[in-house]
Amino acid sequence: MCDIIWCKKEKDGKVCDTVNYLDPYCFWNWEGKIACAECGTVYYIHMIQGHMYEGPDEKAGEKPDIYPLYADKPNDGYSNYLPGIEGRTRPYTCLPRHIYLGKADMVKFSARGRPVRGWRPQPPSAGVAGSHGYFWDIEKLSPEVWAEYLERLAKGEVKDW
Repeated sequence: MCDIIWCKKEKDGKVCDTVNYLDPYCFWNWEGKIACAECGTVYYIHMIQGHMYEGPDEKAGEKPDIYPLYADKPNDGYSNYLPGIEGRTRPYTCLPRHIYLGKADMVKFSARGRPVRGWRPQPPSAGVAGSHGYFWDIEKLSPEVWAEYLERLAKGEVKDW
């Protein structure tokens, strides 16, 4: 949920008609000036606990403190300004931590030790998105996983409900 400033400023004979999105993380308790991503009109706002307490009031000739994260023009075929466009939007800096930037783990067995059907790479016979339906012959489709399953079964690592 975020607040917006819908700019209706007339510039060069056309109405700006841009929706500037104010993400709640930056604007939760905030007071300052924000610029429209399309026409650059500066608005003063004061937000308390995510609610617009004061504004948006136009402040002509002043410099903005911050830019919106994202802006679009819904009445103009949804042309938009994505995060990180110089002088229009600010960059998106909330990137995942380094530990989440690796490759996904390949899981062949469930928590109880039973084989699962969603590992990669799936054989071409798996069809679209590796879907085997209810008939799933693991012995034919993946003999190496079947052999590992039998090994785990012999060691007693496979549990029932």
